[in-house]
Amino acid sequence: MGIAFNLMRDGLGAINTASAQLQQAQLEAATGKRILKPSDDPAGAQQALAERAELGAIDAYQHSADSASARLAAADSALGDIVDKLTQAVSTVMSVRGSSVQPAVRASAATTLAGIRDAVVADLNTSFQGSSVFSGGKVDQPAYALVAGVWTYQGDTNLVQADVDRLRTVTINFNGQSIAQGSDPENVLTTLDNMIAAVTSGDDAAMTSGTDALNRAFDRANQAQGRLGADESAIADTQIRLVARRTSVDGRRSKLEDANMAEALTRMSQADTAYRAALGAVGSVEKLSLLDYLR
Repeated sequence: MGIAFNLMRDGLGAINTASAQLQQAQLEAATGKRILKPSDDPAGAQQALAERAELGAIDAYQHSADSASARLAAADSALGDIVDKLTQAVSTVMSVRGSSVQPAVRASAATTLAGIRDAVVADLNTSFQGSSVFSGGKVDQPAYALVAGVWTYQGDTNLVQADVDRLRTVTINFNGQSIAQGSDPENVLTTLDNMIAAVTSGDDAAMTSGTDALNRAFDRANQAQGRLGADESAIADTQIRLVARRTSVDGRRSKLEDANMAEALTRMSQADTAYRAALGAVGSVEKLSLLDYLR
């Protein structure tokens, strides 16, 4: 009977092995994963963890790039409008110079300039998701406000930057004073107020000096928009690279972690066959009698 015992013992071992292989194959087929716990493949699990960490970093950069792109688009629109409004302001002033201009025409031009000033104020006070764009680091307040009758910059000179990739940083918040005033003795809003008074009174000398100041403000806004546009292009290029890099990294992760479904199903079928064969072998041993071993 020792032979029967050995056959039974070996058969039960084969059943357990086949059962474990069948369960593993079924689990892979059901989850689509080759590595479900580190012990399944310690080296592969460690490599997959590194790839997942890289995916997390890429996702963070993509989110930062998307947010920066939207913020720069808002700033770009505001600067473009400032450039347009200053062009309109210069044209308006030029149209009413000279002593032959009627008071009603001057009054109409002054009203136009007041509207332009208000539009430029709105542009300088542009916010994105509740955060002021042209206040430097003081994002919780508008860039310019009329304080005791004086247009006053309420921000600071800090530039806020964001990392959109490991080696790429872009500016997402700007020093509005460098655009509105620069090295001039007064900001563009005060200049527009002075131009309204000059147009109303017909002061050609003041209109000439004011036009020069508006042209300098135009240049500052135009240059700022050009720098911003370069960052927008850089972000667009970075976003393309991040997408390509993410696809590559996720491909490596998939090869490490994910099951090959065709192979998993084949192993499941083979494991099922082995399991049934082991069960059949043990069943045959159980049917043997003493006479079978005496023959």
